[in-house]
Amino acid sequence: MKGFKSESDDTGQGRISRGVQISGDVQFADALFVDGKIIGKVYSETGSLLIEQAGDVQADIDVGICVVRGTVRGNINCKSRAEIYKTGRVEGDINSPVLLVEEGAILSGTIDMSNGGSRGRSKETAQLTEQGAADAAEQLRRSKGAS
Repeated sequence: MKGFKSESDDTGQGRISRGVQISGDVQFADALFVDGKIIGKVYSETGSLLIEQAGDVQADIDVGICVVRGTVRGNINCKSRAEIYKTGRVEGDINSPVLLVEEGAILSGTIDMSNGGSRGRSKETAQLTEQGAADAAEQLRRSKGAS
């Protein structure tokens, strides 16, 4: 009995083909091409997500690189870069240190490029910022009262 051997090398690339719908969490390692539909969450530590023109992703995305030529309804968090091409449509917030948006692309949401792909600011940072603003306001009141 012969074992099965693939003719091609295992490149670590996956594909969700047209006509395929996945509901739930999708985790991958290297690259994932989406021509079908994903509903849920998409996650990869350093991988590349490529959403083709027929691709429809209704999910929050947390990946290394995200390339959008299809439709995304959800937030995108990239550790490296995000690219939205002219056929792409994104309805959600983007957090990425590098963002490329081609003329003709549709983007509806906020863009945050300040934290290098980390999501939002921590509660501690928000509290420190609020405290700093309160301290500055108090100092301003004192200086106006002293003059």
